[in-house]
Amino acid sequence: MMNVVEFHPESMLDLYSTAHFMIMQQGEHAIDLLDREASSLRKKGATEELNACLHLMRVVQELIDMEIKGPIH
Repeated sequence: MMNVVEFHPESMLDLYSTAHFMIMQQGEHAIDLLDREASSLRKKGATEELNACLHLMRVVQELIDMEIKGPIH
């Protein structure tokens, strides 16, 4: 897994690309990994990194939900 602490999205495309990569590598376990990372960051008081992690977790969940619902076309 990539180091979420080092994740600094330059654009929404980067955020969605990273989320897609995590899903390809970890599947639905990506949410669990990000949740554990968020807990760790919260304990450390790393606010900026925590926000990036939470945004990434939200996008990963959105993409998983979209995949479960099926094709949109």
